[in-house]
Amino acid sequence: MASTDDYTIAAKEAGLIDAPELAYRPSVVEKKMKLGLIGCGGITEQHMKGYEQGGYEVVAFADLKHENAVVRRDTYNPQGEVYATHHELLADEEVEIVDIATHPAERETLIMDAIKAGKHVLSQKPFVLDLGVGEKLAALAEEKRVKLAVNQNGRWAPHVSYMRKAIEAGLIGDVTSISMNVAWDHNWVVGTAFNEMPHLVLYDFAIHWFDMVNCYMGDREAKRVYGRVCECYGQEAKPPLGATAIVEYEGAQVTMLFDGNAKFGARDTTLIIGTKGALRSEGPGLGEQIVTLITEDGEARPELEGTWFPDGFNGAVSELMLAVEEEREPTHGARDNLKSLAMAFAAIESSEKGEAVKVGDARKIRPEWLKY
Repeated sequence: MASTDDYTIAAKEAGLIDAPELAYRPSVVEKKMKLGLIGCGGITEQHMKGYEQGGYEVVAFADLKHENAVVRRDTYNPQGEVYATHHELLADEEVEIVDIATHPAERETLIMDAIKAGKHVLSQKPFVLDLGVGEKLAALAEEKRVKLAVNQNGRWAPHVSYMRKAIEAGLIGDVTSISMNVAWDHNWVVGTAFNEMPHLVLYDFAIHWFDMVNCYMGDREAKRVYGRVCECYGQEAKPPLGATAIVEYEGAQVTMLFDGNAKFGARDTTLIIGTKGALRSEGPGLGEQIVTLITEDGEARPELEGTWFPDGFNGAVSELMLAVEEEREPTHGARDNLKSLAMAFAAIESSEKGEAVKVGDARKIRPEWLKY
């Protein structure tokens, strides 16, 4: 039991020890499956770099803007096929997995058509606008015996992946608190469609962090969420760039602070406290993080390889392929991702109501939350 002498904010000194070796890197898949890409917008350049890293071949491309599909094909696989419609791409027997990277509103029909065509699906995040729709799609995939996963690529960012593996290995015991603080400049959205999204931060951006929490907390169920947004002085973007979320668990608490108007001093920090130890990750941005594992034995700082981009996209498709090969549910499967979305939806509704919302009560995103 701690004495009054221990009542201080200062950390106890601990010796530096060797970091445990954990399998945090994207899996190596021997039986590689061929992919088709539906939706070839800007972010899919990162998808393609991740697939290149893993040695995966995208053989078919489709986009409402034909030239987008042509650019992706010509850049990454000149021998690939460009199709005028998603129906034509889904009829291509060479395609085994479909990466659907469109906006959510159009994605429901595309996912349903892909499942009915017998294709495994990697859906862009955020997965759906309605939890009921997500449940329906998950049930359809199970009925048709195909795998449906969500591209929550942040799970395979090296620092996130190492910390979740450390928690899974029991290195810090049961998680009792998670504190996340992200400060970055999101004003780049001015002039883009994102600038017309009222809940840009809590919905489109923070879904990665809600999903990280979902991973770190394992099978434990989130109870309630309190959310708040703030239009920061000096911000150039139209949507509020400040946001806060507090998530309640039995025996644990989670706090998230997002400052999307940090034109100076950008920082991304995570502190996870457990009953046997702690994990800390910090750095100037998502691509540069130092992880520290603190236990009774001392402090360990693994020398992590890779970066979120492209490792995250490699990891997401690799895990899907392994799940198909091993005939199991992917760890980023649709049903698991609905837990992450339920937290995000509750945070948004809470910010609108000014009171905490039970996780699962906010079933869908209202149109006015996503479009001014």
